[in-house]
Amino acid sequence: MSEPREYTTEEVRDKFLSHVSRMVDYWLRESRTPATEEKMEGLAFSILTALDGCSADLPGFIVAPSPHADDKEYLRESGKNWYPENTADAITCDIGGGLHEHWHRVRKETRR
Repeated sequence: MSEPREYTTEEVRDKFLSHVSRMVDYWLRESRTPATEEKMEGLAFSILTALDGCSADLPGFIVAPSPHADDKEYLRESGKNWYPENTADAITCDIGGGLHEHWHRVRKETRR
């Protein structure tokens, strides 16, 4: 048996994607939620919950924008707002941790 170790980036990615795949299967089969829209909303909520660290199988994740290097100047010159820049050394805009708590409000505001 090998010694315990830190997961690799690839292993973390695969664990997260496997969780999303299991959530797709769950919501496809969820008989108490027959409407497609409700299933899609449930899936979105499940993914946000996982990112926030509220899944038993996964930790929370940093969710931060990573804009193209030219975006800020281009958008400023166009009179538009831009996303904050983040680096591996300095995360200045992490939206993770409460996404699922805001989901229903934003969904209600943006629903067509």
